[in-house]
Amino acid sequence: MVACLRHRGPDGEGTYFGRGIAFGHTRLAIIDLSDASDQPFRDEAAGLTLIFNGEIYNYLELRAELQRLGHEFRTAGDTEVLLRAFEQWGPDCLSRLNGMFAFAIWNERAGELFLARDRFGKKPLYLARSDGRVLFASEMKAIQAVRPELRAPNLRSVYRYIVRGDLDLDHETFFEGIECLPAAHYLMIDGRGEARPRCYWEPSAADVPKDRSEAIEGFRGLLFDAVRIRLRSDVPVGSSLSGGIDSSSIVAAINALRTERGVEHQRTFSARFRSPRHDEGAYIARLTERVEVDAHDVWVEPEGFLEDFAKLQYHQEEPIASTSPYAQWLVMRLAQENQTTVLLDGQGADELLAGYSQAHGMFMAHWLRRGRVDRVGRELVAYGRRYHGIREPLMFGAYYSMPGRMRDRLAARLFGGRGVVSPDLEREFAPAYAPAPSPFPDRLRNELVRWQMTTQLPELLRYADRNSMAFGREARMPFLDHRLAEYCMGLPPALLLEGATTKLVLREAMRGYVPDAILDRRDKVAFSPPQQRWNHTVLQPWIESMLKAAEKRSSVFQPKAVAKALREFQDGKGDTMAWRISSTEAWFQAFADR
Repeated sequence: MVACLRHRGPDGEGTYFGRGIAFGHTRLAIIDLSDASDQPFRDEAAGLTLIFNGEIYNYLELRAELQRLGHEFRTAGDTEVLLRAFEQWGPDCLSRLNGMFAFAIWNERAGELFLARDRFGKKPLYLARSDGRVLFASEMKAIQAVRPELRAPNLRSVYRYIVRGDLDLDHETFFEGIECLPAAHYLMIDGRGEARPRCYWEPSAADVPKDRSEAIEGFRGLLFDAVRIRLRSDVPVGSSLSGGIDSSSIVAAINALRTERGVEHQRTFSARFRSPRHDEGAYIARLTERVEVDAHDVWVEPEGFLEDFAKLQYHQEEPIASTSPYAQWLVMRLAQENQTTVLLDGQGADELLAGYSQAHGMFMAHWLRRGRVDRVGRELVAYGRRYHGIREPLMFGAYYSMPGRMRDRLAARLFGGRGVVSPDLEREFAPAYAPAPSPFPDRLRNELVRWQMTTQLPELLRYADRNSMAFGREARMPFLDHRLAEYCMGLPPALLLEGATTKLVLREAMRGYVPDAILDRRDKVAFSPPQQRWNHTVLQPWIESMLKAAEKRSSVFQPKAVAKALREFQDGKGDTMAWRISSTEAWFQAFADR
């Protein structure tokens, strides 16, 4: 198991064996580089042993609090702080942690194993349970090294992806018998291997000042503090820079904090695309000319995607829904080549601040439910002026006005996947609906939470974790600081989207730090290569080969439907379904068929 995870922790490894328990750990050394913080980290007197993946960003503040309570420390890192926090407060320590983490603590005296995962699930934790035994790991391949029979596909997850394109919806994975511990949950497992996940955090809205300028100032203060504590490191720290508002804000915040945090030259790492519609090099240049950085970039090419696909698939462990993760893969490799271990990233801002195009429809449905037809009219006029058309917000407005289950049935039809799967899968697993948390009385807030906790963010966080850890890098995400997230959940709609402008609070908060040319951008460019062009040039033979192979996999696909998808793809149509089938087939070949 340990050998399977050495890419995640290239700086050392260790094991612990006790009665009924075995721990293995590979270390990526970031805070307190000495051997004293090696893991498994054990306190003989307390009878506690810890293995831990991630970072506790507020470890200095927690350490001071624990010292006041009488605890003594033998290391300078966050690992020992986490163990002492658990010793002091037990599971209640989780509410005090600001970080990204998955960890396990063996309580020798009680004969209990404690497993926990951070609020948004930035760090993974997989489980396989049977006959009183529990296997757990940061990646599923480590579990399969001990139990190779768990390579069998979970056909429910396969069905969801083909029909709707959904990944990482809940605790189920693509492998039968392997589950993930949900975000913001913990397990206390007794000697019989029995336990149920318990939720320790749910999305909630913080109090936000009524005054608009004070609300914006409060947001900026939290964002800067989230960046500040994520600069804590004993190894070089840089940032991912796409040229968009989110990553530019992170880079600008680091620049503003540079003197305080002792950052001499910030390193930035960017992906470039050979397509004017996709490349943001001009905006990257605008920012790097304004702030003092050591800028690095890499060109994303389709030939490289084909060359690296097997490695990318191996690390991701689930189907790759587009070529977009490959751009991030190259950014992380570039950081490794430039000896930069930690990268701050803008992930999470779109989900928290209604940054996607669907948000326009969500907000229109919101105003319609309140009888504010005037507000809908103003938004449509503003959208038409800004984007030269109103078809998209009208379509999404109608979609988000429907009840959830009706909407999901419509989505299954619109996405066109139901006719592609085999009749057996259709009978067993339809519909593809997955429940989402609804912590707010306000439907708009719950729609945004669905993005954050169910349909959008979990998949992106998996990409980020696997891509970074494949090269022994760590991606930190200030926008997903829980304090900032709860503040965003309390913002009035007018500070999220108004006048067809998204992420208003961020744009206003970063005025004077980020160039106006970036803050006032009207376009929303996805961090993605020109996939359609790639599909019908360099990638076309690969896609066609996958579709032809899928046609023979009748236990999963409808052969005639796959043949039709191939013909449509060759005619320049149906790229989405062709890719979904191809990526599923590629996953089967990489994992289930071995």
